[in-house]
Amino acid sequence: MSRAPSRRTVLGLIAAGGIGGLAGCSAVNASGKPAHTVSVYLSDREVARETTVTVEAEDGTVVFEREYTLSDDNEAHEDATFPASADPHDVITTVDGNRFERPWPEFSGPNNGCSDGNWEGIEVWIEGGAEESPTVRLEGNCQHVTLD
Repeated sequence: MSRAPSRRTVLGLIAAGGIGGLAGCSAVNASGKPAHTVSVYLSDREVARETTVTVEAEDGTVVFEREYTLSDDNEAHEDATFPASADPHDVITTVDGNRFERPWPEFSGPNNGCSDGNWEGIEVWIEGGAEESPTVRLEGNCQHVTLD
């Protein structure tokens, strides 16, 4: 007569499988190259917005550019990437033909630097309702994201 495995045995197998899965994930991440992230959010989902986000280096070289059609069906696009080796300087966001230029956020201070293993990124918030002109809010963030 066979016995059912004990609860401790089952939990041990689940934990071992989870640790093994995490080990595989960390090996994949370790092989990638560090990346900056760009996340774009539509604050008012009642309106659709045609948006382009461009990140330029200090010399004007484009290091990232992407077009978005943001609406209730597609209110966010998170974690688009570009190499952390790029030196972002300016963020140019065009919303429905309106251009907004902002400096890449400062990450050098003791209270706003990214911790080890995380790299600089931005969140671009497209704001303004259907009867309003769009505005752009830019925030910095830190994430551990790599390029393959």
